[in-house]
Amino acid sequence: MIRVDTKELGTMKKRYEKVKAQAKTVVSRAMNRVASNARTNVKKEIAKEYVIKSGDVNKTLSTTKASASSTSSVVRSTSQGTGLDKYKFNPKRATGKRPKVLKAAVKKGGAVKGIKGAFVADKNGVKIFVREGKKRLPIRRLYGPPAPEMFNQNKIRTPVEQKARETFEERIMHELDRELKP
Repeated sequence: MIRVDTKELGTMKKRYEKVKAQAKTVVSRAMNRVASNARTNVKKEIAKEYVIKSGDVNKTLSTTKASASSTSSVVRSTSQGTGLDKYKFNPKRATGKRPKVLKAAVKKGGAVKGIKGAFVADKNGVKIFVREGKKRLPIRRLYGPPAPEMFNQNKIRTPVEQKARETFEERIMHELDRELKP
């Protein structure tokens, strides 16, 4: 004869109902942690490949958090462009006379390339410019690749997405355990 203890069945049913009611909250908490983690990983991965500070990348990132009504979170990078002065360049300051050749590097391990006619000016902070013609003005600011373009490369995007998937799996289990604890 087989005996089944039904005392625990009622407790398990109550727990199941509680988790069912809290499912969207659990998922939104996990998604918010994933978004926070993904934001950090984006900065790290870009900094591995490019000569740019993670703080400069961070300024281009925005996060939309998940809630119980909307269980998706988004990390978005928007930028018009990143000034060449945010990367590695030489000379670092405006000296009053034009350098023979201003040199800059965008990628880590990449060559420092000379930019003919470029100069450094202290216009609301140090920036790199080039003249449009023979005359003194107009001048045009030089830009490197923007953060969204850097992130769109498979070399950077793939590890971030993989880590986000792993984090979601870990966090969803953690949040479920948290809800199930009496």
